[in-house]
Amino acid sequence: MIGVPFPHASSGTAGCVLANRLSADPAKTVLLVERGPSADTWVSRIPLFSMNFLASYSPSWKHTTVEEKELGRPLELYTGSALGGSSRINICLYTRGLPAEYDALSAAGRQGWAWNDVLPYFVASEKSDVVDSPDIHGSQGIMLPLRRLCQSSTSAQENGEIERSAVSPTLLIRRPGFPYIADLNSAQEPSIGCARLDHTVDDHDHRHSTFRAFLPKDLALQRKANLHICTNKIVQKLDIRTDSDGRKVTQGIHLASRNGNLQRNVRASREVIICGGPFGSPKVLMLSGIGPAKHLKDMRIPVIKNLPAVGSNLQDHVMVDTAWRIPLKDSFSVYLVRPWLFILAVIQHLLFGPGFLLGAMTQLSLLASSASLDKTGRPLREKPTSTSPLPDLEILPGTHLPNEEFDKKAPFASRLPIQRLYPAILTNPTDYSQLRACIRLTLQLASQMCTGHAYPLDPLAIPADSSDTAIDAHIRQRADTSYHYSSTCRMAPENDPAGGGVVDDQLRVHGVDRLRIADSSIFPWLLGTHLQAPAVMVVEKCADMILKENRVRDGQ
Repeated sequence: MIGVPFPHASSGTAGCVLANRLSADPAKTVLLVERGPSADTWVSRIPLFSMNFLASYSPSWKHTTVEEKELGRPLELYTGSALGGSSRINICLYTRGLPAEYDALSAAGRQGWAWNDVLPYFVASEKSDVVDSPDIHGSQGIMLPLRRLCQSSTSAQENGEIERSAVSPTLLIRRPGFPYIADLNSAQEPSIGCARLDHTVDDHDHRHSTFRAFLPKDLALQRKANLHICTNKIVQKLDIRTDSDGRKVTQGIHLASRNGNLQRNVRASREVIICGGPFGSPKVLMLSGIGPAKHLKDMRIPVIKNLPAVGSNLQDHVMVDTAWRIPLKDSFSVYLVRPWLFILAVIQHLLFGPGFLLGAMTQLSLLASSASLDKTGRPLREKPTSTSPLPDLEILPGTHLPNEEFDKKAPFASRLPIQRLYPAILTNPTDYSQLRACIRLTLQLASQMCTGHAYPLDPLAIPADSSDTAIDAHIRQRADTSYHYSSTCRMAPENDPAGGGVVDDQLRVHGVDRLRIADSSIFPWLLGTHLQAPAVMVVEKCADMILKENRVRDGQ
């Protein structure tokens, strides 16, 4: 449940996309409101630096949860607070998710959201350097050039093996039973296996957030007559009136600076679209009197529309770390121990572009199904088939800087964070069984690296033994958010038995005219993927729906 103790609004990852698409027509005026600044600094463009959302320079915003019952501690959730939202601080991964997930949306009644319906909106944004077919990837889009930062040889691919990255010291993975996936975002590839990840970096090896892609400075200046961008501003609430026939109609917004001064009302000639993300969007709704009536009354907010699903159904992927100490030469910690190497890396990046500053912490992914693993974590099938269960586990190997919990005398850690897809944090017994399977698979991978490749690994954070009790204790100690928040403004009928709905299939808020939501909060359930690409797809589709409706309204 998302509460409403203070106002805020953010354009988020989606807002820059929407502003670009809607302002392309000079006859249409668009106002984009962002809670944070533009924060367009050199550091913000360097992938490795900008991923550090704990740094003082990061445009991030921390949300602390109440104590999680199963963990005995709260979680710290982070979102971006600048133009481009969390695309400014994420790890630059671009994954669409499986076609079967979108087809499931269609099967649940969400018209226009099947895989074949949404694929054109993925393609429309892309400017990829890995185009296999124009039906799979786009090459003419303006968003997120897709680049694979690590390479593998033909023999490695044939053996299901991913070689060491040429960009950063990502470790070798080889596991019989998991085929090589040539393109993780292609519906023609297997859904289970090991793949190189696509990253959102531009031709200059800089982070390519939705801000840099869709609202670069030259475009914003070119459209300044009809595109207005307000940074460091908050939407205090929506301006909603009741017509003579009892219909609620959105007229505009109450806008203010972040300190509450310089308040003014802005009227919307067409409609208001909220792109504040899974925390911001329901908060703006509730501040405006749209949400669960009892909660609003408790907060002394007049109820405009009783919509119980607003702010409920928050979902996230669960991540559990396992960690080993590795040789210094393969760790990012080498740049702490030998600072002259860091200086050389900075010079290299400034002069030539490539280097470890370019590298995302995570460059490889292994997708697996807990139903296809035996009790020791080994695959039951040598080669997954089209009838194999869908993946519900992901292993993301990478080298990381030391954690305070680890031995500072030899802090050269390699971590294998694992994600349980479709979760409700450890409240369902199946959560533990799936995570146990993934941890056992991770331990098998580490064992093979030691024995099969004679690679030295010294355990830092792994279960005490292979028993369920030890693994469950490790899960509770190491479980954390994956920063993949979703579903607080579900796209479903208002009285949907699965948790209620907030928006319809056209992303219009139930019971309130001229108001939509377009961000990852609208998914009825959390997709089994990283959410940057799906969030952009949602807003591309939203913009297309708005433009088509406008053409009909204008008689074009």
